[in-house]
Amino acid sequence: MSHPAFLLRHPEQIHPALWRATQLARPAGPTVPTGFSALDQALPGQGWPVGQLVEVLLQRPGCGELQLFRPALARQLPERSIALVKPPHPPCVQAWAHWQLAPERLLWLQPSSTVDALWATEQILRHNSCAAVFCWAHPVHTTSLRRLQLLARQSESLCILLRPTSTMGQASTAVLRLAIEPCRQGMRLHILKRQGAAASSPLNIQLYAPHGAALPHHAPVDLPALA
Repeated sequence: MSHPAFLLRHPEQIHPALWRATQLARPAGPTVPTGFSALDQALPGQGWPVGQLVEVLLQRPGCGELQLFRPALARQLPERSIALVKPPHPPCVQAWAHWQLAPERLLWLQPSSTVDALWATEQILRHNSCAAVFCWAHPVHTTSLRRLQLLARQSESLCILLRPTSTMGQASTAVLRLAIEPCRQGMRLHILKRQGAAASSPLNIQLYAPHGAALPHHAPVDLPALA
């Protein structure tokens, strides 16, 4: 039996749901590496939590939110589908092929309302039919968030809910909550909620090659800041 003083210093040895305020929690389930080392170090389990609700808050759609998950999607059960529920724009098949993600994995659902989008996402999670599901929904009530979290825990899917940054002040049952904003060569990512110590500063995630990284015999092209 462990000494009580040791257990006080290491509460994670008592139960996986316990941790010190200065620690990152041990994830209850598996994780998938994000493909960005700085982000992995900032997340419990060093990756995206599988079978949990992850909430991403956007200043505007199209600022790299799908590309942020691209490395994980390549690792997460490549034989299973990736569901896009009510995305703000039609998916670009050529981009997915360029990312070396098979376009036939895409399952594009375009419900007419937020209620129908949440219902479709719940069915995908309930039947554990996809490697990942992305749902763009607003507004979303707390009861719907709680239901998504419970269903996600019964699945083996990455469950990503995308909402506007105007909802930042609202409570959420998501185990991981992020806010992203575009910047030169990528995005600035704020970890608003995680299981463990609060994040002290945002992370700069590079999605595009910096200036001067052009191939030989090709003129360098500096990408402007994203609109």
